[in-house]
Amino acid sequence: MQDLTLLPFHEILLSNGFSLNRDKSSKRNPVLQNEHETLVITKKGDNYLYFNTDGSNDRGNIINFCKNRKIDIKKFVDNYNNGENNKINIPRYFDNEAIWRKYNGEYHNFENYNPDKSQFFINRGLYDLTIQPYIDCFKQDNHGNICFPNYRLKTIEIGKEEKSNIVMCGYTQRLSFPLYKDKEGNPREKPLKCLQRGNKGLEILNINKDPTQIKNIIFGESIVDVLSFMQIYRDNYNPKETMLISTAGNFHQDGIKPTLDKLFGLCPQVKVVTCFDNDKEGLKFTEFIQSLTLEKTRKGISIYKPFAKDVNDDLKLRQITDLKALNSRALQDFLEIQLLNYQRNSDTFRRKNILEKIRKINAIKPLKDDYKERFNKVCKHKAIKKL
Repeated sequence: MQDLTLLPFHEILLSNGFSLNRDKSSKRNPVLQNEHETLVITKKGDNYLYFNTDGSNDRGNIINFCKNRKIDIKKFVDNYNNGENNKINIPRYFDNEAIWRKYNGEYHNFENYNPDKSQFFINRGLYDLTIQPYIDCFKQDNHGNICFPNYRLKTIEIGKEEKSNIVMCGYTQRLSFPLYKDKEGNPREKPLKCLQRGNKGLEILNINKDPTQIKNIIFGESIVDVLSFMQIYRDNYNPKETMLISTAGNFHQDGIKPTLDKLFGLCPQVKVVTCFDNDKEGLKFTEFIQSLTLEKTRKGISIYKPFAKDVNDDLKLRQITDLKALNSRALQDFLEIQLLNYQRNSDTFRRKNILEKIRKINAIKPLKDDYKERFNKVCKHKAIKKL
């Protein structure tokens, strides 16, 4: 489950009916209010906290806030993820130089990627041939976790002029082994797969290239998905000419648009491809990139819609089945052949391999009930559980 205390609490409040008191806010402490209360937002490390100005003991993180008010925290955060405050001009808070320097320095002290010391890409079905062209664009920490830099637009004043550049603002620590328990040892609803260090931005590979060399930009929700896309279509895209961009699960469009505006200005002739997840948020973000690309380049985009949940799942399905075309008909034909071979084969080892394939597919793309029923009726060893 995502650590909700890392989300910008002041922006979440704005998405849920609060307004910003600009007069009382400082750069380090935005003040939010509604008709009932006034809250001051602070930060401790990477975690957002609040306290109520009414003098009570009403303070803590977003979890405490929702618990104290008996608010459904999922709906509360969903309003933020759905961009309810996209039209609000929100000043930047907590983006001070000290935070950027700390995590950027920490990132640059990590080692370069060493496949002998990390199972991260192997566990996701990504080959070194796919990773190698981007090997200078990310790091690896002492625990084998892969760290992808985050970038966002930074504007500074030089005399009476403003100058904007895309700079590193932190990094995403993608864990080789997910965390199934929280700090107190309690089971998480969903395993934690990554940690955010510093400020959140866009994960970008090949941003160090001369912009005139970039001919393609591929967008996805996860950098793993974008790399998976590159592996599937390795013959269609030259890695040296292709920039990979991940929103890293950041669906706050207003926050990343200035960075994308700058990127399109640097690479005005690029072809854009999207490969966002096959869900409501993925569709929403595909439409956002499509609209922005049309505005900036006067050209349309190519859209890859995953057959499974996301592109990495599609990659795994292709590797299990060896199917060149991944669609419902092709997958069902493959499964029927596996069922027939399982019925006809008496060799235990071969049966075991067929069963493993079917179960792996079911974990990625759930099988139809009819297929499961037919498989379960096949005579088999009693130790084998039903699908």
